[in-house]
Amino acid sequence: MTVVEHSAAPADPDVLLAQRIKCDAIRRLTRLALGLSQDSMDLLTSVTDRLRAAEGALRDPLTADLGFD
Repeated sequence: MTVVEHSAAPADPDVLLAQRIKCDAIRRLTRLALGLSQDSMDLLTSVTDRLRAAEGALRDPLTADLGFD
């Protein structure tokens, strides 16, 4: 059995990038999202798009084709 010191373990480039984000809330959100499956990331993206549409920042992706926007 080999024990690797945490400081000797190779650093995850995504974690290193997330640590460089200056905004605490965005940095925390980014670190929480690390390691999610592609399906989970797609679901979060879809929900985010719908929320932005509800705020008026984007057209609603689910109703844009229907002419309700």
